Amino acid sequence: MTGSFSERKQRLQDYLSFQYIDFDKQRPTDRLESLYSDFSKLKELNIYGYNTNISCWRTILLDCNLQGYLNTGDACMINLAELPELFSLSRLGKPLCLDRVIQEMQHYGHRYLMTQAAFEKAYPIKTMQPNWSEWISSWLHAPTHYIVMPTVDQYARIIIQQHTRKPLCSVLDHLLSFDDFRQQFRSLPCYQQTCVQLSDLDLWLLLRYLVHHYGVAVERWGQMTVIKMPSRMEQERVVISEEEKAIVQLKATCAILHQQVDQLETIIHELWLSAKEHYTFNKKAQAVYRLKKMKKLEDVLKERYKTLDTMETILLKIEAAQNDLEVIQAFNLGTETLRIILANHPLDQIEDTMDRLKDTLEEQYQIETAMGSHTNEEEEKELEQQLLALQLEDKPVLTKPIDTQSELMRLQHVLSTLQPVTQPRKQPELA
Repeated sequence: MTGSFSERKQRLQDYLSFQYIDFDKQRPTDRLESLYSDFSKLKELNIYGYNTNISCWRTILLDCNLQGYLNTGDACMINLAELPELFSLSRLGKPLCLDRVIQEMQHYGHRYLMTQAAFEKAYPIKTMQPNWSEWISSWLHAPTHYIVMPTVDQYARIIIQQHTRKPLCSVLDHLLSFDDFRQQFRSLPCYQQTCVQLSDLDLWLLLRYLVHHYGVAVERWGQMTVIKMPSRMEQERVVISEEEKAIVQLKATCAILHQQVDQLETIIHELWLSAKEHYTFNKKAQAVYRLKKMKKLEDVLKERYKTLDTMETILLKIEAAQNDLEVIQAFNLGTETLRIILANHPLDQIEDTMDRLKDTLEEQYQIETAMGSHTNEEEEKELEQQLLALQLEDKPVLTKPIDTQSELMRLQHVLSTLQPVTQPRKQPELA
């Protein structure tokens, strides 16, 4: 829920007017003036009034952040520097004691607000590579940005609830890459029928929190992040095995293959339409050129489908597996490369194995090679047949013009053959 500052301010004030009676635009209460005044002196004169105002502002800040109305791009954080202007009202101006409210919230330690550096120190993630933490730290914000802990806690609860409530059918449902995690949880429903969009930084903050409070496992493996969510029955912290890392890699490779297949099908369809268009305008050479490219890309597409079918067959077998032995047997259905994955080799060897697996896909190189190669006589005959198909497809259907005079004569003949409906004769009346 982002946008220009004026749009964010308007949405926030509309929400305040709807949700809090003190902020009602039509009939604001007298208490609103107290909330916007400098009530810091009340701490010495009227501690009850002071605590009441602090508590009210704290509730408002936490609620508005949870609903996404203080979102600066990262939903789990607030920028203290912009809060006075966001809450400013035309009649009362800016609230004069928001800085005091923030100070009181900070007195509770990590209960309400934390800096990003303090949060990452309190919720570390053990990684396989030292530079991973350096990469995450590149998101560091200015000192005026604070992580709102109640928001993090509530979003984490929503993520766990969404995961445990969805029907889980196999061991694969608990294993995610970071892309899978982003796709499933980047949009979270909140309580006021709003939907909060999470940034990558939000997701990483939540993953740290989930690791320490909900037993989620996160590990960096090569160039991929592997996430394992706990099942309903697991009470202890989950652990990611080498086989599970390979499964996540396999799922990610299948997703890439699906994207390539979709792209190839789109290109092939566009080439077919272009060939038809050129042939319609008697540009046979251009049509043949496009049909040649289409033929080569169709060969690449067939190979992609074969690879995808093999991998998805393995994943289906893994989904149906009931124990580790069946998982291994499912892997054994694949190539020798896939069988090496389960040999419990060191991590670097497993990464090399997956690199070899990806090499067998021959990504863009195969496409470029296919498009640049020549055709043989059989392919030339096939191209001629495709050109003939284009000719037949675009051949207009010739219909004879209707002879209106003959049609009228035919209708008259039909009408003349119809017997007229005669009225029954009346019987003579008896005297």
